[in-house]
This record gives sequence, C-alpha cells and structure tokens, in this order.
Amino acid sequence: MSDADAPPPTAAAPTMPAPRDAASPVDDPRHRRTRAALTAALLRLLEREPLDAISVAALCREAGVHRTTFYAHAPNVHAFALAVFTQDLDRLTTVAVEPDAETPEHVAERYLGSLVAVLEHVAEDRAGYRALFGSTSRGVFRSALDARLRHRARLALEVWRAQGVVGAPRDDVAIAEAAAYIAGGLVGALETWALGDETDAAASAARMATLMPSWWPGSIAPPPSGR
Repeated sequence: MSDADAPPPTAAAPTMPAPRDAASPVDDPRHRRTRAALTAALLRLLEREPLDAISVAALCREAGVHRTTFYAHAPNVHAFALAVFTQDLDRLTTVAVEPDAETPEHVAERYLGSLVAVLEHVAEDRAGYRALFGSTSRGVFRSALDARLRHRARLALEVWRAQGVVGAPRDDVAIAEAAAYIAGGLVGALETWALGDETDAAASAARMATLMPSWWPGSIAPPPSGR
C-alpha cells in the first residue's frame, strides 16, 4: 500500500469492510450517495487504467470524497471493487422458488433467465469485471463468485430433491459435490464471457445450459454446430 493509500494515522487500516453499525448504516442517504459516487468513479477509472493501478487517493479524488469517508466503505480499492461487483451478482442470481407451486421445468427456466440477466449485466460493466479478473485480486474474486454460485446451485438442488427430480442427487454429500461442480464451471464461463467480446447473452446462456447435468430439468442437447 502506498503512502497515498494509507488510512489516517489515528486509525489503523481495517482488514475487513467496516461493520454496518448505527454510525454508518447502509440505509443512511449520505452513505448511499457516497457509495454511489465511489462506484461511479471506480467505473470511470477502470475505463482508463487497470484496477491494480488505482489508489485510494485517486479514487477519492475522482469521486470527490475524503479518504476518511472511503474507509467507512472498504479497507482498500480491491475490497471496494469486490463488494461492488459481487453485490450486483447477488441480486441477479437470487431466484425465489416455491417448490410446491412450480414444476421443475418452470423453476429451471427461471434459473436460466437469471443466468441471462447475469451475462447481460457483466457485458454492460465489462471493463470492471475484466479489471477484477485481470488483477491481483483475481483469486479472491473467483473465490467470492464460487461461494455465491455454489450457494445458489445448492438451493436449486434442494428444490430438485424436494420435487423428486429423477437422477438429481439425493443425499447431502452428493448435493454438495454437485453444487461445487456446477459453480466451478459457471465461474469459469463467466470469466470467459467477461474477457471475450460476445454480446448475445441469451445465446451464451443457452450454450451453457447444454453443459448442465442430463438430469437438470430442461437440460437440452448441444446444437449441431457444437457452439
């Protein structure tokens, strides 16, 4: 960390983002405005330079925010970028499911729709995702994505178990293994999408769907072209 990135001498740099306490609640309008300003500034800077080259001081200058204010949001630029991009994916990958009221095929369609939304979002903010995948925080970012997608995959697998989908894993160990396998593949696919130039999210999601296990509801065979 450079001297410019160092927090004020009266407070040591935190190793984790500041907790959401009464002093800086997320629903505080000032907190939201500052975060929005920092996010917009980060996106602008990422259009011009790699994430590893952006200091806290530079980000704060771009956003018009004091460094002491920044540290209420994150301990460093990498952590802030990680939070910004993963929170959007958290929202887009959340699929509310009612196992007793929906067919497995209908639920699978909604998961596919969620994947399309994720790909569209990544395409819109490609510079940011490319920056994270190409930075020294790549491993941390991939790990964060894997944890989130593994959780979502496990929720889907729990639905398939509750609905008695033929071939789907039944016991907890098998479900954990399947969730890890699916999440790992999706993280790699998202990185490939972010680093590429494809723009047809629906077509890409459909190709990814052909790679799902044969027992996954709505699973389809690959097209003749192999794409």
